[in-house]
Amino acid sequence: MPATKRDPEATRTAILDAAEAVFVEKGFADSATSVIAKNAKVTKSLIHHHFGSKEALWTEVKARRFSRYAEQQLEMIASSGPSAQLLEQSLELYFRFLQDNPELVRLMLWMHLERDQASGAQFQEMSQSGVRAIEASQEAGELRADISADSILFVFLAVSEHWFQARDPYLRSLCCEPAGTADDDRYLADVLKIFFEGVVPRPPA
Repeated sequence: MPATKRDPEATRTAILDAAEAVFVEKGFADSATSVIAKNAKVTKSLIHHHFGSKEALWTEVKARRFSRYAEQQLEMIASSGPSAQLLEQSLELYFRFLQDNPELVRLMLWMHLERDQASGAQFQEMSQSGVRAIEASQEAGELRADISADSILFVFLAVSEHWFQARDPYLRSLCCEPAGTADDDRYLADVLKIFFEGVVPRPPA
């Protein structure tokens, strides 16, 4: 059934699905709303009706994909007290989310390549909550207090994101080429060892 004959929510979903596929392939700059409209089987005017602009559609595509992780992470932070275990569980949650969502990894890579700084309110809320949780764990003596909470969060994100971004053909020459889930599991286990050797307090000599 053509998207134009569906209810508004179905039309909106069809546009988002088509837009995500185009953005994943071409990034924001080289994606045309005419192609998105064609793939969604709607008119360009319907895209503008539902989203206003290509920029707003790009923002909504990123938010829709990212929200699945953000909801889980915010819930985990809200239900946990200050602890190193919260950070460890959060790192594994983010790693597994990226593992299950290669489309988001590709969108994030385009964001880096195109210097897209618009992370969105949802990501900012989650990042601020993460920093506060790290600081609370530092104050409780669960994490080292001589490392910036911002730096801990940055490394937390980077060690997961780069692993999956390195699978992109454009970046394979910069690193080893991961083969599959077994290598994902090995890498995650190694990262948890390396990362937490660095962030947890060391026992007195």
